[in-house]
Amino acid sequence: MTTNSKHILSVGLAAATLLAVLPFFAGSVLLLQPSLAQLAAQIGLVPGAGPAWFVPVVPISAIVLASGAFAVSWNQRSYLVAGLLAASGIIFTLAALIATGYFAVIAVPGPILGVIIGLGIFGLGVAKSIRTARAPVAAVYLRGGVLTDNKESLREAR
Repeated sequence: MTTNSKHILSVGLAAATLLAVLPFFAGSVLLLQPSLAQLAAQIGLVPGAGPAWFVPVVPISAIVLASGAFAVSWNQRSYLVAGLLAASGIIFTLAALIATGYFAVIAVPGPILGVIIGLGIFGLGVAKSIRTARAPVAAVYLRGGVLTDNKESLREAR
C-alpha cells in the first residue's frame, strides 16, 4: 500500500487547524459564560491571565492552516479534510458568537471578525466536501470485451 504525502500533509494541517481553534473555544466559553465563572477562576483562567499575543495569533494561524490544508488537498479526495475544516469553522464561529453575546454587540474590529473568519473556514470545509463528492473516482472503459482504466491502454489493446 502506498502512502500519499499530500493527503497526509493536508490531514495534518486540517487537524492542526482544529487543535488551534479548540483552546480558543474553551477559553471563550469559560470566560464569557457567567455560569462557568467559578470553574474558570478555579483553574486560573481569568481575563488578562493569558499572554497578550494569544488572541490575535489564533485567528491568523487558523486561517493559514485551513488555507494550507485546502490548497494542499486541491486534487485529493478527502472527506476527512473536509470534515476537519468544517468542524474547525463551526467551533471558531461558536466561540466568536458567544463573545458577541449572540450578536447583541457588534463592534469592528471585534468578535464579529471571528464570526466572519469562522464562516470562511467552514466555507473551505464545505467547498472541499462538494469538490470531493463531485470528483470522479475512476473512469472505466469497456470496448470490445476489454476492461481498462485509461484510454491509452484501450488504444494499445486494439
